[in-house]
Amino acid sequence: MRMRFFAILLAALPQLANAQASGELWEISTQMNIPGMPPGMGGQTQRVCQGDDPERRAASDKDQKDCKVTDKKQTATRTTITMACKQGTMTVDQQYNAARTEFKGSIKMTSKEGDFVMNTTGRKVGACNVQEARREQEQKVAALKKQAEAGQAQSAAMMKQQSDEQIKRCAAAVENMQFQGLGIYGQCYRKTDQACASQMDGVGKMQPEAAKACTARAADFCKRFQTQDGFLKARGDENAAQMCGVTTASIKAAQCPKAAQGGSLAFLGAYCPVEAKPLAQEHCAGRDYTSKMGGKYAKFCESYLANADFEKPRAQPATATDQVKQGVSKGLDKLKGFFGR
Repeated sequence: MRMRFFAILLAALPQLANAQASGELWEISTQMNIPGMPPGMGGQTQRVCQGDDPERRAASDKDQKDCKVTDKKQTATRTTITMACKQGTMTVDQQYNAARTEFKGSIKMTSKEGDFVMNTTGRKVGACNVQEARREQEQKVAALKKQAEAGQAQSAAMMKQQSDEQIKRCAAAVENMQFQGLGIYGQCYRKTDQACASQMDGVGKMQPEAAKACTARAADFCKRFQTQDGFLKARGDENAAQMCGVTTASIKAAQCPKAAQGGSLAFLGAYCPVEAKPLAQEHCAGRDYTSKMGGKYAKFCESYLANADFEKPRAQPATATDQVKQGVSKGLDKLKGFFGR
């Protein structure tokens, strides 16, 4: 749509001067303010042959075929033309010196897409052939349109690449259970504060596909985080729990009984010291402990023995249970030696 506005503004240049039977050659400088246009589209100077009637020009120009002159005011030193176009309302306002050899003015387009302005200055430099000049002007406009379209295509390709890369990062974040990979979609997951709402709205407009995919991946992450496998892979990250609106304590409380009833031994050993204790006494200590280190309970024993709660010293007399713990601690030393740690 903005490309169409740009073309219409450029095509309006030959209409700025008073209609003449013979063409007048003007050197016109423009400074455009069109949001979304690539750098280098403003600050141009070109020679324009003027002499066409605005209404006939609008009817014949393909970029202005939907435009109609609704108001035209002309004095010795000023020309104002208002055109109603399909895209919006265009107003041309030119103020001349007394000799009508110089002017300053603007071309404004008001539409739902926003306001677009082209400021102009010009000076008459001679006479010209209107028909020949029109062909040259159309070629220049076509070249500028092609340049703008190429810039937009390049920008769109870069945006698509960035979007695809973000989608991959979000998918990897769930696979590896690293919530940082979700970026803003993780930081603002299920948050409704103004800062997050503004950021999410912005990325949603710029990268709608990534916004949709990554929002879904954030939900997948939080769902998996509350399973034994996901929680274990995320190392019980407190920040991830906060992102998901849960607590690590609540997840442990829900999953530890399940782990003790045939769930993940690694999860049981790492996060469930109470439920894991009977199994640890059976498989992580004893005369034949070293023969079991490479078996089914190796990871369980390693996680359990490394549990800070288990190794926390107690200021009370030694009991039979304490002796078991001492035996398990010795097993930890053997285990570390076995794994070269």
